[in-house]
Amino acid sequence: MLFHVRELVRRVDEPLAQQLDKEGLDFIQFAFRWVNCLLLREVPFHLGIRLWDTYLSEGGSGLKGFLVYVLGSFLLSWQNELRGMEFQELIMFLQRLPTGEWEEKDIETVLSRAHCWRISFVGTGHFQ
Repeated sequence: MLFHVRELVRRVDEPLAQQLDKEGLDFIQFAFRWVNCLLLREVPFHLGIRLWDTYLSEGGSGLKGFLVYVLGSFLLSWQNELRGMEFQELIMFLQRLPTGEWEEKDIETVLSRAHCWRISFVGTGHFQ
């Protein structure tokens, strides 16, 4: 799944993907927890409920594929900030994301972008 997230980021924002590669940042160093916790540890509780609502609507088999897009969209929420960071700063930032003040509109943006990318990439053979 993390491989697919990395490839999605590469397709959507090649300069950021190159920056992460240049700094030697592997997605398992930060996104493993995202996958295991379905992003619930990364956002305030009330937004976690909104995430679960979306996850449940995807159904069991659809969640895995949709989660790739959600994780990519979540990461790219900070694409401008990430571009200027070096390895240590990247790791620290991605392990303690500034989502404490997020509101429903912020998680809606992540989910909407994920849905749009999913529709865009259906049938391309690149992602689930």
